[in-house]
Amino acid sequence: MSQAPQSRRRATDRTLALAFDVGGTSVRGAVVGVDDVVMAESRVATRTGPAVLDDIAQLAERLLAGLGPADRVEVAGVGVAFPGLVDTESGTSLKAVNLGLVDTPVAAPLAERLGLPVAVSHDTAAAAGAIWADAGSPASALVAVLGTGVAAVTYVEGRPIVGSSGQAGELGHLVVDPTGPLCSCGLRGCVEARAGARGMLETYAALGGDTAVTGVAQLVARAGQDRLAAQVWSEAITALADGFLAVGALLAPGEILLGGGVADAGSDLLDPLQARMRERAGVTAVPPVRLSALGGRAGLVGAARLALASIGPRSEEGSG
Repeated sequence: MSQAPQSRRRATDRTLALAFDVGGTSVRGAVVGVDDVVMAESRVATRTGPAVLDDIAQLAERLLAGLGPADRVEVAGVGVAFPGLVDTESGTSLKAVNLGLVDTPVAAPLAERLGLPVAVSHDTAAAAGAIWADAGSPASALVAVLGTGVAAVTYVEGRPIVGSSGQAGELGHLVVDPTGPLCSCGLRGCVEARAGARGMLETYAALGGDTAVTGVAQLVARAGQDRLAAQVWSEAITALADGFLAVGALLAPGEILLGGGVADAGSDLLDPLQARMRERAGVTAVPPVRLSALGGRAGLVGAARLALASIGPRSEEGSG
C-alpha cells in the first residue's frame, strides 16, 4: 500500500472510504461506510493507458466535493480494485492488457494527488472477498464474479486458492466450446467469450441483434420475445454451467456464490443455471447456487473494505 504523508487513523463507526472498481467498460467510484452502505456513487467510461488513473482521481474529487464538511473529514482512505496482474504491496499494475498498462504505479500517484492512503487489490480478489464475507465466510465455496469478464475464487477450509502464480481462478478462460467465439485471450469458446457481458453483447450484435441493446439487462429482458437474445442468453447459461461443473469435478465446492453485474439478472440467471447444471452434471455433485446480495456492487464493497482494513482496526471513538 502506498500512503500519503499523513498520520494513520483508526476506523470508527463514522469512517468512510472512497472505493473504485476499474472494469472493462467503466470505472465506478463510491463513498462507502464501515457498514458497507454505499452513500454516493458515480462512474465514467474506462479509458486506456495512464488516463485511467486520472479518471480515478477525478471521480474521487467529484465524490469528495459532493460530501458535506462533516462527512468529508471522515474519509480516511482509498481502495482500488484493479484488473490484470497487481502487486498489492507496492500498489503497482504489473500488467493490465485491456488497459494497456505495464509496471505502472497506481497507489503512489493517487495517494499524492488525493492526500489519502491508497490500497490496491486485484479486482476479482476484492469482489470475491466481499461476496464470500457477505455470505457468512463459508468454509468451502466457489465465488464467481460475472461482469464484463468472468473470474472466480475457490475457498477451501476458509482460505482462497491462489496458486503458485497468485492468479488461480481464471474461470473465464476455461475452454468449454472449442468451436465457439474468439475470446480476448486468443482462444475459442472460453466461458468468458460466451458468458461475459462483452462476449454476450458482441455475439448478439454479430448475429444481427437489435442495435439498441447495449447492456446485459436489456438482453435478458428481451429474451422472452427476441429469438437471438434468447439464444445468446441460453449459450451463456450453458457455458457457466459447464465451467462450474468442471471446477466442481476437481474441487467439489460446498456451494457456488454469484456476484457481479451479470448476477443482477437474478432468477433469470439462477433458475436456468441450476437446471442446466443438473442436466449436464453426470456423476459430478451439483452444489447449491446462491446469488450475492451485493450484486454488481461487490467490487466497490471489496475495495472499500480493503481501504478501511489498511487504516487500522475500528476503535470505539465516535461509535453509537
